[in-house]
Amino acid sequence: MVVNYEFLDKEPMDNLITCLNFKVDKVVFLGFQEDITRSGKSLEKFLSKYCGIKEVVFKAVPKYNLHTVFETLRREVEREKEKGNKVYFDLTGGTNLVLAAFGMLSKEMNTPMHMFDVAEDRLIELNEDTDSGIRRNVEMRKVPLTLDMVIEMHGGAINYRMHKESKEISDDEFAEDVEKIYSVGVKYWEYWNPFSDLLEKLFNPPSNTLTVSKSMPFVQRVINKSGTKLVSVKVFGEIAEELKKAGILSEVSRSNDKYTITYKNEELKEILWEGGTILELQTYLEESMRSDDCRVGVHLDWDGVIHKGSVVDLVNEVDVLALNGNVPTFISCKSGKMNYAQILHALYELDTVANRFGGKYCKKVLVTAQPVRGVYLERAREMKIEVRFAGR
Repeated sequence: MVVNYEFLDKEPMDNLITCLNFKVDKVVFLGFQEDITRSGKSLEKFLSKYCGIKEVVFKAVPKYNLHTVFETLRREVEREKEKGNKVYFDLTGGTNLVLAAFGMLSKEMNTPMHMFDVAEDRLIELNEDTDSGIRRNVEMRKVPLTLDMVIEMHGGAINYRMHKESKEISDDEFAEDVEKIYSVGVKYWEYWNPFSDLLEKLFNPPSNTLTVSKSMPFVQRVINKSGTKLVSVKVFGEIAEELKKAGILSEVSRSNDKYTITYKNEELKEILWEGGTILELQTYLEESMRSDDCRVGVHLDWDGVIHKGSVVDLVNEVDVLALNGNVPTFISCKSGKMNYAQILHALYELDTVANRFGGKYCKKVLVTAQPVRGVYLERAREMKIEVRFAGR
């Protein structure tokens, strides 16, 4: 039997990384009682469900007594070695006190130690005698991570019931249409969200049809009274014509009496009506090309239990969520112009959600249609948030 010993860290990935890469039979966690109470059951469930671990044991140790930690560890290891089991120490994560105990016992009992560079997915063996290390003596296997697993290991769940059909790339043609809409949107970022709002307000066709006509005086009156920067039909018409050239609108016709628009299909109509969706979908297309797993419009449930009926779940939506190796990337997309308060809110919301569901290894990205400058860009750097400008 292969037995892996490690300290129960607050970071789930540190606790799981060895079992995701090697065929381990039993895991023994040394940890503080409050951490065992908080995360022990969920960790044991994850290890059994995804890693096939037969046995998970938790041993509570004091925070400031090296002798007690050392003796507890020694008794456990002696018991396993008497059974003829292979014992390994994983030093990934953990406190200095426990790591010192591992190091002392490793030297005394010739027990190999290793750790992982989680971000790089790289094993580091710490003993001079590498022939006794885990790489040479334990079967390697790779449990493929998914975004569902990452969110689950942090105590949450993806709520698929809340996913919007408009935020789904159905085929290659649809992906091409998304890129075409994005190319138009980039040219008119300042007007894009107001344009989307007015398009839905003015050109909302009856059910089972994609064509709608409105009187030109009515269109002019609504646009002029909208309070947006579309102070006339001129810019509205320019954007509509660009979408027609791109094949997104099948028809755009104007006369003194009538303004007619025909949408290519129902899916693209929905995208055009939701101003921020096009930036999310384009970001998803770009991110999915370099990711192991990628989703758009992901609703994250905080307690991992999807309730039914009148119970209200605490949920946050992440515009784009990607996974590269062991590292999840949380991406927030903002297509409209943001004032100072809105910029700060976007940064803090992204930071909170990413840290909650991604842990210390996650990456955080804010994609904006308008540049973020000055102290706000500096604040983003302090929060380790990458800011990308979706400009031309």
